[in-house]
Amino acid sequence: MGKQTHQDGVITISIIIAIVMSVLFVFSLMFGLVAFTGKQSLQKDFDTKVEATIGKAVSTAEAKQAAEFAEKEKSPTKTYIGTSTFGSVTFNYPKSYSGYVVEAASSGNSPLDGYFQPGVVPVAGLDAKFALRFQVLSAAYDLQLKEFDLLVKAGKVKISPFRAAAVPSALGIRVDGELSIGKQGSLIVLPLRDKTLRIWTESSEGVADFNKYVVPSLSFVP
Repeated sequence: MGKQTHQDGVITISIIIAIVMSVLFVFSLMFGLVAFTGKQSLQKDFDTKVEATIGKAVSTAEAKQAAEFAEKEKSPTKTYIGTSTFGSVTFNYPKSYSGYVVEAASSGNSPLDGYFQPGVVPVAGLDAKFALRFQVLSAAYDLQLKEFDLLVKAGKVKISPFRAAAVPSALGIRVDGELSIGKQGSLIVLPLRDKTLRIWTESSEGVADFNKYVVPSLSFVP
């Protein structure tokens, strides 16, 4: 009878051990599965971040390369040289620009009217925004200044004195801001004999070219 009890005890212990081992196995399996799943998730997250970083680096490099190419395409510059009749206005502009100049009778309101734009020059109109424009106007310089009074009062533009490096004797103004509705840019106004010279950009994108190429090279005979 005692022997049977001993065997029962052994069997009971064996069952307990088996159960415990089974439970441990299940836990180990679950832990391994969780660890594997976590590892896969971390790996996926890591791969996603690496791909995003590489993609951003490639996009940045491509954008930089495109910008450098576009800048190289602007040089060497072209030079516009006007007639002596209208003050021999001269300035440089990017060679990637196309342009045309309308020369009217000297008695007209705008004897000289120039339009320049990268690539193809659009048709002149209220909606067109030119990278570079210039005019020789028949109106006297002092009269031209009055048209900016309202823009200054409205806080749409800022005005500062300006002298062309090649013509320091002629004092004019530079206007920066919203030159007209929907057109942000920079404008230079200078006295030209009994007329007025205006040269400007009508787009915020054109300001960099305007400052780099046009403004430093501007010249005329006052």
